[in-house]
Amino acid sequence: MPTVLTIDPNFGWSVLAALAMGVQCFVAGGTVAAARKKYNVPHPDCGAGRHASKLSDEDWKKFNVIQRCHLNYVEMLSLAQSSVLLAGLFFPRVAGALGLSYIFGRFLYARGYVGSNPQARAPGFMIALISNVGMIGAAGYGALQLLGYL
Repeated sequence: MPTVLTIDPNFGWSVLAALAMGVQCFVAGGTVAAARKKYNVPHPDCGAGRHASKLSDEDWKKFNVIQRCHLNYVEMLSLAQSSVLLAGLFFPRVAGALGLSYIFGRFLYARGYVGSNPQARAPGFMIALISNVGMIGAAGYGALQLLGYL
């Protein structure tokens, strides 16, 4: 039997969270562009090519930390955005809060990773991971409810 989808106005929080994730990732990409200019590592060198091999060890590490921080965000972005939107269909306030928590975790991750050393990313990573698992869980739970299994 068909189900009518009524979108709760609070779903807007999930949409805003998904948009903020995209903007945050875009800004992280801007830091890579600035690092490319600063360390003279043009495209398509991703930090392991001819241009990067001319950097000192310290500059090579600084560039690659910035590059990896952004690429890690890109790797996780589609899962985080789809999860916050799908979870928001069923639990809009919970999804919005988890999305905000994810964004905060990604901020701490980047600040720790780029700002001091790669191990300093751990607190932000854990916050983002737990938030993402929560969004996935909420979306899955809502889907199982919709299917009549719960």
